[in-house]
Amino acid sequence: MKALAAIAAFPAAAAAIWLLLRTPLVARFAAAPRADRWHERTTPMFGGIGIFAGLLAGVGVAVAVGAAPANRELLAIVGGCTILFVAGLLDDLFSLGPIPKLVAQVAAAALVIFSGLTISGLISNDFLAGVVALLWLVGLTNAFNLLDNMDGLAATLAGIAAAFFAVDAVTMHKNHVVLVLALALALACAGF
Repeated sequence: MKALAAIAAFPAAAAAIWLLLRTPLVARFAAAPRADRWHERTTPMFGGIGIFAGLLAGVGVAVAVGAAPANRELLAIVGGCTILFVAGLLDDLFSLGPIPKLVAQVAAAALVIFSGLTISGLISNDFLAGVVALLWLVGLTNAFNLLDNMDGLAATLAGIAAAFFAVDAVTMHKNHVVLVLALALALACAGF
């Protein structure tokens, strides 16, 4: 099964985290325990870099071996992830306000929706379906962002959810693109 090429996400994420933890930036960019951060100790804020590196490696290798096509939908999803990654990194470094974060979230969701991905079957009106999809994607993004205040919680839940999406992509709703994305994300989170 070519989709297993997405396993490249695990070593890529682990290597990126390992390398980042050995840089002097660790001391400079870390979250200290406080009321809204439930860390046990000061924690480096580089997890997203490792997970994103793993995701790109997993998807890239899978596309390179032909496990999934580099089609418009896949590129839009990776593009949306890139927008969210950059916004998250800037937020970690400079504490962005809510408006710039919301703009990035809407832009990422719109990119995915305008690629042609739909929530077909649930809502017959295309415009309304697009609005619901946008609200769902932005809402889900914010829900995960709220979980990013405890060591590894967001990555653990994302990894578990992605693993179930991978199972679904093999069993109920066979889809190679979803399988590659889900495996890459689950393994990148595990590498974290």
